[in-house]
Amino acid sequence: MARKSEHDDPDQPDLPAGESGFGGAGDSVVEQAQARVAEVMGDIAEFWGFTRTMGRIFGLLYMSPEPLDQSTVRSRLAISAGSASTTMTALLDWGVLHREGRLYVAETNFFKLITAVLRQREAARVEDGIAAARDVVGLLRAAQKRDGDDPRVDFALQRAEHLLGFFEMGRSFLEAFVERSPIRAILNGLARTASRLRPAPLPGRSFDAQDTLHEPIDERIDA
Repeated sequence: MARKSEHDDPDQPDLPAGESGFGGAGDSVVEQAQARVAEVMGDIAEFWGFTRTMGRIFGLLYMSPEPLDQSTVRSRLAISAGSASTTMTALLDWGVLHREGRLYVAETNFFKLITAVLRQREAARVEDGIAAARDVVGLLRAAQKRDGDDPRVDFALQRAEHLLGFFEMGRSFLEAFVERSPIRAILNGLARTASRLRPAPLPGRSFDAQDTLHEPIDERIDA
C-alpha cells in the first residue's frame, strides 16, 4: 500500500511501505552498508547481554533511509515473524525504536538509549538481586534466632549481608549516574560535541523540536 507523510513532496509518486525510492546502483551499496552495520550491532548487543537479533534490527533501521515495516525487517534479516514481533516490541518499550503507524524508525540519540537501558533493564536486574538477597538474609536471620549460634549460619548470613550491601551500592551508583551524578557535567560536554556529529535525518525530513541530541544531558534525562 502506498504511503505519504506530511513531509513528502507532493510531486513525488507514492512509495510502497518500506521501499526507498532511490533506485539504481546506490541501493546496492546502501544494502551492503545496512547488512554490515546490522551484523556489527548484533555482535555488540550480544556482548552486552542483549540478543543478537535486537542489535541487528536496530542496526538495519538505523542505517535505513526510510522507515521499514516489520515484514521488510523480517525479510532483510531472515528472522521469524515471532522473533521480529517480540524483539521489536521490546525495543519499542526501551525507546530504541519508534513506531509510525505500521513503520519503524531507529532512535539516533545514543545518550538517550544508554540512560533508557540503564533505567529499564540494568536497574530492574539490580532490584531483582536486592529482593533475592533480602529474602536470603531474612531466612538466615530467622534461623539464627530460632536455632541460636551456628557457625555455618553465621558465615552464610555475613556473606548474604555483604552481597545485599553490594547490590544496594550498585543501585545507588546507577541512580547517581542517571539522575544526579557529577558525571552528567562530563556527559553534557560530550553531548555538545556530539551535536556537531548528528546522523543524517531521513530523506524528506529535518531535525525538528523533538530531536534532542543537542540538548544538555540533564534536560534530556529528566524529560
